Amino acid sequence: MLVIRRRAGESILIAGDIEIEVLEISPTRVKLGVRAPKEVEVIRKEVGLIAGENLSAAREIPLDLLAPVLARLEAGPAASPPNPTPADSNPNGR
Repeated sequence: MLVIRRRAGESILIAGDIEIEVLEISPTRVKLGVRAPKEVEVIRKEVGLIAGENLSAAREIPLDLLAPVLARLEAGPAASPPNPTPADSNPNGR
């Protein structure tokens, strides 16, 4: 790991076309700006980890449990029961 000290307003370049700039420094946080080509995906690490966990969890669901959900989605909104409105849930109609 390369460790570099930077102040607010200073930046580093990666591979010549990715720039990481220190925008703001506070006692508990550092705000960074990233300039990269559109084909380079830039995400926060925790977002990538959660996405991986979600994919793993989705793969663990047996397909026979997903079949009814898929059938409802394919049938469209007309096949789903309507959502109750507040007036429907109140027996006095108020």
